[in-house]
Amino acid sequence: MKSALRSGIAFACLIGAACAPANLSAQEAVSAETSMPAERPVAMTQYGAVRGTVEAGINVFRGIPYGADTRDTRFQPANPPEPWDGVRDTVDFPDSIVQLGNSNGLFRSWAPDPTPGMSENALGLNIWTPALDDHQRPVMVWLHGGGFQNGNGSSAAYEGINLATRGDVVVVTINHRLNAFGHLYLAGLTDDPAYADSGNVGSLDMVMALEWLRDNIEQFGGNPDNVTIFGESGGGRKVSTMLAMPRAEGLFHRAIVQSGSHLRFREPEEATEHTLSFLNILGISPDNLDALHDVPAETFMEALRTAAGEQTTSLYWSPVRDGNSLPHHPFEAEENEPSQSVPMLVGSNKDELSLWLVRPGNMPTLDYANAEGLIGAYATEDEFNEFVAGYREIYPDYTDADLMVAIASDLRYSGNAYRQARLRAAQDGAAPIWVYQFDWETPVAGGVFGAPHALEIPFAFDTLGNSESMVGDPAAAQPVADQVSEAWISFARHGDPNARGLPYWPPVSIDQTPAMRFNMESEVDENYFWDEMNVIYRYDR
Repeated sequence: MKSALRSGIAFACLIGAACAPANLSAQEAVSAETSMPAERPVAMTQYGAVRGTVEAGINVFRGIPYGADTRDTRFQPANPPEPWDGVRDTVDFPDSIVQLGNSNGLFRSWAPDPTPGMSENALGLNIWTPALDDHQRPVMVWLHGGGFQNGNGSSAAYEGINLATRGDVVVVTINHRLNAFGHLYLAGLTDDPAYADSGNVGSLDMVMALEWLRDNIEQFGGNPDNVTIFGESGGGRKVSTMLAMPRAEGLFHRAIVQSGSHLRFREPEEATEHTLSFLNILGISPDNLDALHDVPAETFMEALRTAAGEQTTSLYWSPVRDGNSLPHHPFEAEENEPSQSVPMLVGSNKDELSLWLVRPGNMPTLDYANAEGLIGAYATEDEFNEFVAGYREIYPDYTDADLMVAIASDLRYSGNAYRQARLRAAQDGAAPIWVYQFDWETPVAGGVFGAPHALEIPFAFDTLGNSESMVGDPAAAQPVADQVSEAWISFARHGDPNARGLPYWPPVSIDQTPAMRFNMESEVDENYFWDEMNVIYRYDR
């Protein structure tokens, strides 16, 4: 693709557990009680002690429960986990919520080994930390992609060892409810207060995870007052969702939105229509919602599969602007709202839509129908044709395939990142926001994908060695990973992405929208392109 810019508290005495001598550390106390080797890291949480592993010098805890099994609280806010006695081994990733999943050959090297199971007991998180001490490290909390339908925090691309080592930070990934389990809106069909938040319980799971971190992350060497949430695609949309949720106020202090500014919430009426359709697939009457609790998870899987074939929008399971847990869109924040005090970093990849439009040996044609399912929410066919004319003038050397990918990528991703940045910059007294574009092109498949959707993830995590199917030779791409990961770490630590190895990167202002273009030699571009093209932004469709 063408490379032009487009735009805690430690608990010495656990419930039901004996108290260790007061002069012992948390790890020594647990070791004395259990005769466990001291070299395995042990941390105390408010629910019990957890024991992890040491990998490449980093303490790793996988599958720590932050919420209870949701099987008995379907479509309701989760309960906290039950406290446990003794020490809980936390070495395996938690289950993923029941889901269909998705696959793409570019992502094959990201598969975790072993593959986690699937269940409704999925509210777990994973922590990578350099030390269990009082150094108050920045905490970087990753919200995974996959829309609001699929995904987990277990991908090899999200491995936190390198990021924790490079930046002396604590890295966290989480699992939460998705698809119908996280966003089946029932409040339009019943007055039962138990279901008042049913359309957003997946988002409330993330809030619960952030609350757990606030109360416990100090025991893992982290600073609860310096938490950055970051995510890509659906994960970026989740980051923006957290900015709009009153219950998340004060739980994080910086936000990075990677290819996730195309955020849309469902209105209650639309969400109710989706629910009625899903109930019809399950064969359940809207007058008998209690029957939902009797449906086996496997049956939900089949219903999700049927719904996926019938739905006309990828936003079928997105959050609901219900006026309660989610009162408004984050881009429409009123002045002086708490989210305005959160510094932000937003951006996208140059050739986002190539992931779906391009296949080696089968390049896309310049046809609206070819991508309507991907961009129909952002432009009509007439508007698309106007873009074609404008892009041909600006990029006369682009092939039809180049133009198709460029226009579709800009409509869905780059344009909305630009809009999110400009709206924030226009808010009086708001914290600064920076914009980036990831330009480095993968050589995989002869380079036909350019810089596709999700390519920047292993560069931010510095996990190129786990991503050969996506990036090719890790060593060749490492200079770019050095720049991106350092910028992300600097932003998490200081609230400013300016870092060694990069030119000065100014924030967005009312008059200018400078963008860092990440490549082998990164550079800043003023990015006036969008004003010249008069792009029609459709984040709220």
